[in-house]
Amino acid sequence: MRRAITLASGALWCTCHTGCSKSPAPETQAVAQSHVDPSVGEQIFQIRCFVCHGRSGIGDGPSAQGLGAPVRDLTAAEWQNSMTDQAIAQVIRSGAKAIGGNAAMPPNPDLSNAQIQSLTQYIRELRKK
Repeated sequence: MRRAITLASGALWCTCHTGCSKSPAPETQAVAQSHVDPSVGEQIFQIRCFVCHGRSGIGDGPSAQGLGAPVRDLTAAEWQNSMTDQAIAQVIRSGAKAIGGNAAMPPNPDLSNAQIQSLTQYIRELRKK
């Protein structure tokens, strides 16, 4: 009986001191992010974003000419390097004006966080190799 209590106490101590209040390790966070399905982002892109950004993201969509401002080439390495995922997500959610960009890029407040994360990952995949 004493041994069972000692084992139970030890197990309880280990449980409480090995992760209850710790934040996830960075590799755990990276794994969670890698489970985002970019095909969901691609579907959203091909429905909403292609009109200006074009099917491949280079800014040659059917409405690109009538905006009065050049449309962002999402494949450009320089732009990709200058933007964080958080900034891309903010532009998707709130429009480009939210970060000082052109008001022609509309906000998408109806997209869920998961959809925005998927769309952000898809946009990252558009980068020119």
